[in-house]
Amino acid sequence: MQTSHEKLAALLKKQGLSVTKPRLAVFQALIGKDPLTMHELVTQVTAIDRASAYRTIDLFEKLGVVIRINIGWKYKIELSDAFLEHHHHLSCTSCGKTVAMNETELEHAIDRLSNLHGFVPFAHQIEIQGTCNDCLKKNQR
Repeated sequence: MQTSHEKLAALLKKQGLSVTKPRLAVFQALIGKDPLTMHELVTQVTAIDRASAYRTIDLFEKLGVVIRINIGWKYKIELSDAFLEHHHHLSCTSCGKTVAMNETELEHAIDRLSNLHGFVPFAHQIEIQGTCNDCLKKNQR
């Protein structure tokens, strides 16, 4: 079984691209992390400049290495299902916290609805917006 780094290297090689320092730094910053805003990502990847981080994310989006999670008019970045187990998100509109959820019942409902409508999905992304417990407690004070 390939490691995440080996998968990335194989994907880049297939596209005629190399594993460069900026690409590796951005990839490493995303492994095992909750979704990050571009500001958070750039802050964590100090070994490369801001422009390189943005160019790398742009390339990674085109190659399917990362996905953009839209949260209102903002977004966060995380590794795609090729590198993580498929999941969905709960997003707090108050503090911006994003929590991954992997619910089998939700996947079954998507399959059932797709079949009911004669539809063959190739991808989906579900985000539920609301308020987290921490923000609810703060607002009750």
